[in-house]
Amino acid sequence: MAKVTINEGTLRGSKVTTDSGVEYYEFLCVPYAKPPVGDLRFKSPQPVEPWDGELDVTSIDENKVCCQADMKLNTQCGSEDCLYLNVFTPTLQSTDTKLLPVMFFIHGGGFLVSNGIIKEDLGPDYLIENGVVVVTINYRLGVFGFLQLGIPEAAGNMGLKDQVQALKWVQNNIDKFGGDRNNVTIFGISAGSAAVEFLMLSPLAKGLFHKTIHQSGSTLNQWTINFEPKKLILKLIDAMGYKGNTDDVRGIYEYLLSSPSSLIVEECFKLLRKIGNIFFGFVPTIEKDFGNNDAFLTESPYKILKEGRFNHVPVIKGFCSREGYLTHVLYPNTVRNLVDNKSFFQNWVYEIEPSDKQKWESDFLKAYTENIQPDDEWDKFAIDFFSDFDFVAGTWLSGEMMADFGLPVYIYEFCYEGNINFFKHFFGMKRNGMAHGDDIAYFFKHSITKFAEEKDIAVRTKLTKLWTNFAKTSIPTSDDIPKWPAFTKNSPDYISINEDITIKSNYEPKKMAIFREIFEKYQK
Repeated sequence: MAKVTINEGTLRGSKVTTDSGVEYYEFLCVPYAKPPVGDLRFKSPQPVEPWDGELDVTSIDENKVCCQADMKLNTQCGSEDCLYLNVFTPTLQSTDTKLLPVMFFIHGGGFLVSNGIIKEDLGPDYLIENGVVVVTINYRLGVFGFLQLGIPEAAGNMGLKDQVQALKWVQNNIDKFGGDRNNVTIFGISAGSAAVEFLMLSPLAKGLFHKTIHQSGSTLNQWTINFEPKKLILKLIDAMGYKGNTDDVRGIYEYLLSSPSSLIVEECFKLLRKIGNIFFGFVPTIEKDFGNNDAFLTESPYKILKEGRFNHVPVIKGFCSREGYLTHVLYPNTVRNLVDNKSFFQNWVYEIEPSDKQKWESDFLKAYTENIQPDDEWDKFAIDFFSDFDFVAGTWLSGEMMADFGLPVYIYEFCYEGNINFFKHFFGMKRNGMAHGDDIAYFFKHSITKFAEEKDIAVRTKLTKLWTNFAKTSIPTSDDIPKWPAFTKNSPDYISINEDITIKSNYEPKKMAIFREIFEKYQK
């Protein structure tokens, strides 16, 4: 049993032990904001109310994840009362202990599904064993987190503002758990990685963190932002049965405010299944500035990055070697269409001018097929393209733009074929190359951890040492690997993570050059 008194009241947590015998304290489902229910649906998060007595935070309430569809079971789960976080710490505050670095994790799931509180999926053990405090959070998802109606009551980006509120909670309270509020590293995978980058771009998050780690997700990836949110909203309310005036924004707001969450989730998922590629609709948007100091993002991410108007902190960025397997699994017809028709512009979220499309179709076709070998898999070039289109190009080019302003940027490619590669295990995939999310079980204890072999544990040990040393010192180091060089324009180096770690340079320059041209013209 462990007790901690924070600004809002006293918490009663637990003392647990890792498989290696390291003891730590855990505080589960700690509220960091008022439940966003009733009139608070779609509004920015409000500070949590203080409580009397002790709050029992020794167990996880699985209903405290944000309401969402369980795509595997074809059911719904969770609730709107979801703004909770977990804290894991190897030590509690005392007069003779040094405060530890804090690692603040943001979960993925396309801004639509998943959670940050179910410990069986996000066990902190391997990070804790390296002497850091770990915080994992929930935030609002889908319509509840990202509805944007252009009015203050539904301004958009509520899910990102939830993350800001959780970071403020850390600033106010983490010292009570032995954590150093002046040394906070935010990190995430997939949509969580993109969220980390969004936090870098937002003035609301300035000063709330000091380092960032981005694992397979960037604000430049086309699925992370909706430039035309009204189109999707009109489709949603039509599917829900709205009979009012579609130009009446207040009417739409009142309708969605009063609609059952189950209906919103059901119709949202039906709608998004029809899109046919990795774009989950209710995602971050560019907001109106209402002059209330509440806007999270008011300009395009590309423009902010290009002009250097972001929070300048050290960065790790990376991707898995075959991210495109995600499209292969979720949307096989999309991959087949590219292979059959060689049309690279079927799935963009912004319109490309016909003359540009013709030029870049030719450029893409040459870049992605010129080195195809007779014994390559039938869809190799398509998997390569969707890897870059959905993940790698945005990651690489945003890192390039950050480095232009002198930030220490460290880039990696995850290439290790192990027994605990999450995506391959979950989908039963036997193909070569590392799929999207294959790296998560090398940082967090997961249900598949029991399948780890000795070589998997060795890779996991290297990676957790790199990540936690970066959290401690701003430099990703480990005794048994070569020095990880920072990325610069003149030396665009990155590391390839396998059983051994090697240094490479200038990832796929022809392909990245095409994406660079497109982003420069169409993402401004």
